[in-house]
Amino acid sequence: AGALLVLVLGVAAARPARGEGKPAAARAVGQGAPRPSVAGAQRGGRAHHALARGQAQRSLAGKRAARHEAPPARDPALDTEARAPRDPADPREQRIAELRRHLDDVLRERPLSRTRVGVTVMDATDGDVLYAHNGEKLFNPASNTKILTTAAALSELGPDYRYLTRLVGPAADDEGVVHGSVELRGSGDPSLTAQGVAELASDLRARGVTRIDGDLLADGKYREVDRPGDAPAGGALVMNRNVYTVRVRPTEPRKTAAVSIEPVAPDFFTVISKVTTVPKRRSRVRISAYREGERFVVVARGRVNPRDELRIKQRLGDGTSFALTVLRHALADFGVELAGRARFGRLPEGATGDAPPGTLAEHRSVPLAEICRVSNKDSNNFVADAIFKTLGRERFGGAATLQKGARAVGEVLELLGLSASSYRIVNGSGLTHENRIQPSALMRLLRHLYFDLAVAPEFIASLAIGGVDGTIRGRFRGGDLVGKVRAKTGTLANVSALSGYLGDRGDVLVFTILVDDFHHRRLEEIRDAQVRLVKQMMAYLRTGPEPARPGGGEPEPAEAEEPDESDHDLDDDGEAAVGN
Repeated sequence: AGALLVLVLGVAAARPARGEGKPAAARAVGQGAPRPSVAGAQRGGRAHHALARGQAQRSLAGKRAARHEAPPARDPALDTEARAPRDPADPREQRIAELRRHLDDVLRERPLSRTRVGVTVMDATDGDVLYAHNGEKLFNPASNTKILTTAAALSELGPDYRYLTRLVGPAADDEGVVHGSVELRGSGDPSLTAQGVAELASDLRARGVTRIDGDLLADGKYREVDRPGDAPAGGALVMNRNVYTVRVRPTEPRKTAAVSIEPVAPDFFTVISKVTTVPKRRSRVRISAYREGERFVVVARGRVNPRDELRIKQRLGDGTSFALTVLRHALADFGVELAGRARFGRLPEGATGDAPPGTLAEHRSVPLAEICRVSNKDSNNFVADAIFKTLGRERFGGAATLQKGARAVGEVLELLGLSASSYRIVNGSGLTHENRIQPSALMRLLRHLYFDLAVAPEFIASLAIGGVDGTIRGRFRGGDLVGKVRAKTGTLANVSALSGYLGDRGDVLVFTILVDDFHHRRLEEIRDAQVRLVKQMMAYLRTGPEPARPGGGEPEPAEAEEPDESDHDLDDDGEAAVGN
């Protein structure tokens, strides 16, 4: 698939432990520091992830100190407008002038000539702003908002941060019996699956528990509260991103179609099929759902063509009862007897005597770095908002809310160098028409992240790879841009965004392309124009001098990353989805 863009600054062992400042080479950008190289994403990403695991979380005080190091005497990356031409006889200046002419030409052509466009291009190495058009104006970033969310979360919490889901209650006696009820407590983990919940039962049995002499409880609420007397807030228990899939398969003509639910949970879901297999007609199915006691009833109505097999994603709303059902079955599967029943509720005060409930079993999520990949590569709105709210909760305590998330992201972005006037953010996914950012501010943030050794490998690995995976797997195919673009897309009604990195032969550009105020029917034309802009940037890189290679010879081929085939959240549908 071609060379895949990833940051490799020096040897992997040079990456500082969390809490240490940036190495001098990174701080000296713009003062003759060596250019970063471009290597295979999978190879470099795995090496850096391996080094990152096990490192201690950086303290807030250490992070503040690191963010306020003395800057270089002159940092061109602080510039927000394209600089004036210098020596016209300089070959590089001639290349920059040609780049500007070609980018201007694309902006003067349809469809961009009839829209509102913000474009910025920066040399990642020295911070030279090569091009800027409307760089200081505010645009709706759509899902480019996820860049801000994941950048702030990785910087504040660290790539190795993990969510905890616990089963708490009184300690078991010597015979493995828990005398009393137990409670399932979550922390808002957006990566929790049925398998993860089942691991709690496995862990409980491994600790010698054979019987729970009480009920299995959960209410899906955070135990911490903002102020004394406040009621606990919900959203702490999420399973399968609170999404289920309705699968509709045709049968014989004029017969009822087969309808099933994934994941399989017959004790939780009741399925009613009112879908008929109809030849020579387009498939059309509607899904409705309602609660009936502790069960969730799903009704499918409509018709399905014999040649179709439909998979329709639906929002569950609250994953608490689903998680309880899965855990109850898992306890039985692992040989743990539940004397009572699974039900909504929480352990009452004093249920375990004078001592607070202890942890009987726990499940740790995958690292935050992997969760950010789901947010950015697949543009998953649910996951991005969960990360956003988690950052607010970890920074300010209490329940996880969008308001706290906005405040927390703002404080972290200030530490990363963004002024409050350069953006406005109300959620973490970008699925709103209220968020705003200046293209120049987004460009500066991307460049900062490129040189921040604490998060750069994980952040860059979270972005989609042009022509290979994520939301741009289909945009750069069939040309020399395959594998050379790492970017985040953004799509809302009348909004399209594409921002990230473009690398070739050791050189890397940071770019932002934000477009709004166009008719939604022109979306594909807008995306094609964005690709043309990126192609002009690549032409600029290709006309530069060939970099010297240590030891001579041909470059080592990069490993190709397999396309990400993971399911999207129902708010996202790859290229065609609103919010991607």
